[in-house]
Amino acid sequence: MKKIFITAFACVSINAAFSQQLDQLLKGHLNGSFENYSQYYMKDDKIGAAVPQDKVGSNSFLKLDYTFGKFTAGVQYESYLPSILGYYALPQNQSKMVNKYFKYTENNFSVQIGDFYEQFGSGLIFRSFENRQIGINNALEGVNIYVQPTEFTKIKALYGRTRKLFDYSNSIVRGVDAEFDLTKMLSKKGKEHLTTIAIGGSYVGRYQEYTGPQDDYPSTVNSFATRLDINSSNFSVNAEYVNKGQDPHLLNNNSFEKGKALLVNASFSKNNFGITLTARGLSNMDFRSERDVEFATSLPVNYVPALTKQHDYLTSNIYVYNTQVNGESGFQTDVYYSFKPGTKLGGKYGTKIAANFSYYGGLKNSNDILSVGTNKFFSDANVEVKKKWSKKLETTLALQNIFYNASVIQAASHPDVSANVIAVSTLYKYGRQKSVRLKLEHLSTKEDQGNWASAIGEFSFASPYTFYFSDLYNYGTTGIHYYNIGASVTKNATRFSLGFGKQRAGLFCVGGVCRFVPAAYGFTATLTTSFGN
Repeated sequence: MKKIFITAFACVSINAAFSQQLDQLLKGHLNGSFENYSQYYMKDDKIGAAVPQDKVGSNSFLKLDYTFGKFTAGVQYESYLPSILGYYALPQNQSKMVNKYFKYTENNFSVQIGDFYEQFGSGLIFRSFENRQIGINNALEGVNIYVQPTEFTKIKALYGRTRKLFDYSNSIVRGVDAEFDLTKMLSKKGKEHLTTIAIGGSYVGRYQEYTGPQDDYPSTVNSFATRLDINSSNFSVNAEYVNKGQDPHLLNNNSFEKGKALLVNASFSKNNFGITLTARGLSNMDFRSERDVEFATSLPVNYVPALTKQHDYLTSNIYVYNTQVNGESGFQTDVYYSFKPGTKLGGKYGTKIAANFSYYGGLKNSNDILSVGTNKFFSDANVEVKKKWSKKLETTLALQNIFYNASVIQAASHPDVSANVIAVSTLYKYGRQKSVRLKLEHLSTKEDQGNWASAIGEFSFASPYTFYFSDLYNYGTTGIHYYNIGASVTKNATRFSLGFGKQRAGLFCVGGVCRFVPAAYGFTATLTTSFGN
């Protein structure tokens, strides 16, 4: 009887303790999101839109993160049934749980095991990230450690395999990054400074076994970077230099040349004036987790963005720049000025003007990343004026001149394109959460397919409903209208949209990373939502 009582007491105690722990566990925070992008395809011979065997393409993403005290765990579930056209490297008719991780965080320390994203410096030497629009997810599976041993020192260390669709690469990536705040290091504790100076350094290595016939073929590629950051209230200067070892692979034509990159950013702002300047030169900086990748979005180790203005006009995005990682040099500058309200040019509500210019071309000498050759790749000169006329009416005027080397950027046998764009946008707010937006654009050129015109209308009658239409019309050569109509509804953190129309074939770029989008005709539906407790 005594044994029975002790056993029963132990069971009750264990159950009470477990219930208490479960109750505490349920007090954690669960956050999640779901995203679906689906297309229904129809045939259109005029624009070259073909219908695949399965007329429906659908990409879905479910992400869950749970935080309990110092612990965080998460998973991501992806489904391609099948993947939408243009995501050629993605698996067809497959679904799988991916990006599983567990993380522990202290004040000056964290360790994450599983799949993770990380970046060293500007990303020129290493960046793992996800971009669903262009089909990139190069998360690392392994371990990621962050430690801050002193108030002026930050150290990151990582080791893992790059995600490859629903599998992982047959290589290992390892790296260390350290950053030192010189201002805090050399000054008294707690003292504030108007100017801060920091230096940093990174190492990233990729190992992939080589079993070929060449004796000097590198199985390990080592890369090193150093950077300097100076920041003040009115100005900042940031510079980073990267040196990458011999890395012959498919996309750089098995070149044994070492890689180099230099990136410099500078900015100054005071009152209603601002200016930024970005300059970059690089050679053989296509860094991959595997040597035999075929697509520009497959298994990147680093991130090399196109440092050009990201326009939100349909005609401006016909000719977009794709970074030439095998060799380029160039720069971008922005100048901003705001005319204050009450001045002659500012009027009652003020006027804003922004000018931008970017230029990129080939290297004169591949060993000198600052040398400028005669082969011009791309240039973009543009100016934008925003004027608010009243509390309800606002207009924007944009002018742009583009030079586009199609044979380099698209590897296409087309002549160079010189184009001019004019765009006018009007926003009229006729009530609370009620507005009408209209954009009219024109692109003129004598090359490629000639002139284009476009119109975009967006109507928000009352939240949460929005209706839109657009038409991109090529009247220079083809006479084709790329029209789209659709609507969206938003409630809390959930948004659903449905559209119908035509998609022009061409490059689709996000931050200079591009994928080719095939012509398509039909319906498009998107659903995004987020939730948490």
